[in-house]
Amino acid sequence: MDELLRIRGLTVRFYTYDGVVQALENVDLDINQKETFGLVGETGCGKTLTALSILRLIPPPGRIECGSICFNIDDENEPVDLLTISEDGIRAIRGSKISMVFQEPSAALNPVYTIGDQISEVILLHRRQELGQRALEAVNALLAETPGFISTLARPIWLMERKLYQQVIQAPSSLWLTIISRIFLVKRLLWRLKDEAQKITISVLGEVEIPDPQRLTRQYPHQLSGGMEQRAVIAMALACSPKFLIADEPTTSLDVTIQAQILELLNRLKVEWESSILYITHDLGVAAEICDRVGVMYAGSLCEIAKVDDLYANPLHPYTKALLAAVPKLGEEPHSIGGSVPDPLEPPPGCRFHPRCSSAMEKCREQVPLMRELAPGHFVACYMY
Repeated sequence: MDELLRIRGLTVRFYTYDGVVQALENVDLDINQKETFGLVGETGCGKTLTALSILRLIPPPGRIECGSICFNIDDENEPVDLLTISEDGIRAIRGSKISMVFQEPSAALNPVYTIGDQISEVILLHRRQELGQRALEAVNALLAETPGFISTLARPIWLMERKLYQQVIQAPSSLWLTIISRIFLVKRLLWRLKDEAQKITISVLGEVEIPDPQRLTRQYPHQLSGGMEQRAVIAMALACSPKFLIADEPTTSLDVTIQAQILELLNRLKVEWESSILYITHDLGVAAEICDRVGVMYAGSLCEIAKVDDLYANPLHPYTKALLAAVPKLGEEPHSIGGSVPDPLEPPPGCRFHPRCSSAMEKCREQVPLMRELAPGHFVACYMY
């Protein structure tokens, strides 16, 4: 399976008045094409921060100190390091090649714009050339019609439209086009771009199984249920057919029935759109259902990576074992993990899990264990092996 994303040595720090928060520490992660990779762990372990690092959206006072995130944009060119490209370059990738479904849909949607306008904005930004081509075809069809009284009067306007759409196709991001499109008359002539974007919006909303998508495009976020809001956010993320979708706990605030529908939807869309998914969750049951491989995070570092069946059948890291033991099972008493998550301002030396680990050795307190492959595709960072 070809590699889509490769993260090496990702380290993130937050420089606060209280001190330096060591949020992520030397994270190494590979995600393959057409697979769902799950990232699990306790709240605050760095799962969402890893996703935000991929998109270079670390909020201040955070800073990516070092590392590389190589993304395979297409099969013809070499992967690009998302941490070294320009701001314009990463902005072109966000929403088009890499999209993110945020944890709280009501916070991700703007309450003063309709759902249709918000999804159309993404399409107008990243698929402008395609919209120009569709609009040009519509204008050419009008010009090819048998001349009549109305078409004769409108013909000069259609010719002006055609010239503008040709410019959109040739240079969709040109500064000249951006400037003149703000002129009222030119803006009116480019109305077909927004019309075509609305058509694509309705189609994408239909893909995520929203009933009557045309009506929903005219509604505001507060008029939707939680499940419909989440579907709208997924539609927005999929509007430009991204190769890589990041889903940050998209079912946390939903009931079990809607949660199952969203998971089934993501599985189906991954197959149909041939995308890869980074699924972030603290629910091990959800990870088992949707993921192909799973990475376990603790206190800003990865401690185990394996295929989902291998991880659940043969967990190796003490933290992974403790997580699985804490999951409620029928007829068994769940076991809580002793101790507490370390303070990121003053993390313990060596393995960050050693203060809570019953198998900790002296070496665990002194040196950070490196990730080792103990079985094909099964990696663990622990001195017990």
